[in-house]
Amino acid sequence: MRRNRIILAALWILSLVGISFYGGPVSYGFFTVLTLLPLVSLLYLVIVLFRFKIYQTFEGKELVAGHMVPFFFTLQNEDPFTFSGVRVTFYADFSEIDGLSDKTEYELLPRTSITRQTGLICRYRGEYHVGIKAVILTDYLRLFRITYQNREPLRVTVLPDLVTPEALRSIDAETLSRREATGAGACPDVTVRDYLPGDDIRRIHWKLAAKTGELSVRNSVSEEKDGVIILLDTLRISEAPSVYLPVENTLLESALALALFLRNKNIPSSVSYSHGGLHTCAVSHDQPFDGLYRELSGIRFETDALQSAFLTALTADGTLFSARIALILTAKATEEILTFSRLLGDGGTEVVLYRVMPGEEDAPPVSISPHVTLLTLPGGCRVTDYL
Repeated sequence: MRRNRIILAALWILSLVGISFYGGPVSYGFFTVLTLLPLVSLLYLVIVLFRFKIYQTFEGKELVAGHMVPFFFTLQNEDPFTFSGVRVTFYADFSEIDGLSDKTEYELLPRTSITRQTGLICRYRGEYHVGIKAVILTDYLRLFRITYQNREPLRVTVLPDLVTPEALRSIDAETLSRREATGAGACPDVTVRDYLPGDDIRRIHWKLAAKTGELSVRNSVSEEKDGVIILLDTLRISEAPSVYLPVENTLLESALALALFLRNKNIPSSVSYSHGGLHTCAVSHDQPFDGLYRELSGIRFETDALQSAFLTALTADGTLFSARIALILTAKATEEILTFSRLLGDGGTEVVLYRVMPGEEDAPPVSISPHVTLLTLPGGCRVTDYL
């Protein structure tokens, strides 16, 4: 393009010299053509700019992160002259178009259209633009180029992917499965509580009753600690989509993967999160998983979400401290969450704290107290490789 402009400028100067020294109709005609040529080319681009039409769509009702769907777009020329040098660019931050380059130029003959069928892959859960981002128009002589944003961008809502890890490196699910299955017949533990009417008299701690004069009963392991609770922190760590989209995608996919894995192992569990108040969803093998998937897919993360309010509501919920294992997923491991995790651990609950960090590489699990393990996951990762 620069070369063509230099050539045109040189010819225009030569024509100017010609009419200055020689005159005549040929020199003036040549000068007039070279003067009007760039103006005509620019006018042509402006007409194409306002007359050019784009149509784009994807096939299917829903988009799921990481899954390809058929994608179609059409470039249409409804005018009696040719559109040359048409190039389209695509949104590439959070999605990709399979097999098409944005370096390809198209030429549309009068009253014709070009349709391309390809695939669209969205990387993260959330709402954002996909498909054609801008159109680049170049005139016949390649003197000018106009780039304009697509006036009707395609905005989509993407659901998180649902995957099931074959195994978990963060918890011993096989041991937990055996303990849950045999929990009803668990041997009495040394922990005790006050006797309540209806308790089995065979569990009365007679030696302790003789010393204190009050009846106490032994707690069985299965009664004291039962099941797994998954806690999802809904704090948004940034206003920039390039930061929060990969992190939130990993948080949701991890919560769903953990819940589905436990369900398939027939281990009772529940998922708790904060969204205008504390919400808790029970997960069991007898209930369809689609309801939980839809509910978690619609969670909105907020930059002003209060971790303290979420943790306070959890503390007030008595079922939390009766869980055998607590799996906490957060994008920001604040001192409040660390203290809360240690509190659970001191109460006999095994805690795994999953911290999802933007751009972080894989890191080995870190023990931050006897019953609390910290596991770091990179945002946008394949969760089956890290859980």
